[in-house]
Amino acid sequence: MKELDIHTEIKHKLKAFIEEKKIPHIIFYGPSGCGKRYILRYFITNIYKTVDNIKRYVMYINCAHSKGIRFIRDELKFFAKTNIHLQQGNIFKSIVLFNADKLTTDAQSALRRCIEQFSRTTRFFIVIENQNKLLKPILSRFCNIFIRLPIIDGKETSLHLYKKKFIQQKYKTLKTKRHGWLINQLDKKANYSTMDKCMCFSSKLYERAYSALDIIKIIYNSSKIENKRKYAILIYFDKVRKEFRNEILLISFMINVVFMRPELCLENIKEM
Repeated sequence: MKELDIHTEIKHKLKAFIEEKKIPHIIFYGPSGCGKRYILRYFITNIYKTVDNIKRYVMYINCAHSKGIRFIRDELKFFAKTNIHLQQGNIFKSIVLFNADKLTTDAQSALRRCIEQFSRTTRFFIVIENQNKLLKPILSRFCNIFIRLPIIDGKETSLHLYKKKFIQQKYKTLKTKRHGWLINQLDKKANYSTMDKCMCFSSKLYERAYSALDIIKIIYNSSKIENKRKYAILIYFDKVRKEFRNEILLISFMINVVFMRPELCLENIKEM
């Protein structure tokens, strides 16, 4: 999916935090699909620059996965108090909490104490839909940034729906392209003029993620094959496919029956 030019004002604000070396604890909040994780990823990448630094200095926590007070006291606190090699104060650890509203009241209180205790070397970033579900003592220690649904093609758009639509369109285009390529290759009889060529051609199709079912779909939609023979082939395939344990052999068999020997009689299927 192409890179979207969205939330430019928020990006400028975050970039100013980095340039001034005054990065606060931040709550990113907004409706589902507004781009909270997109903005967070942009922010973290600009802070740490490299994947190695992100792995070393950033801890991601999904609080929806039963993260209670014990996790806050043990694992989160352990990460926050580990030593880091400060580069003139430019490097600090970051703890990112998704769905922090799922934390119990006790866990949120423990989180507040961790924020107070480790704020010199650690920054906390919270990603949440409704910041009002957090305790007020936590809210008072954060810079709150609201992220609205981005404007795409002149209207507010959920990134979830935009991505889904993009994937569906790309899949449809790819499917049409693959289908056209297979029809074009099957029309070239030189690809399977002999059994050896047929096996090589079948292997080539298999390596390109085609199956015998793709050939069946072409047969079903073909206007070059009479309906009577078309359905005889489909019935034949349905009865014999369970005898094959190798997809390449099954593809080769279908090409042999349908394209190499188009006059083959399929009436006595049981004897065959």
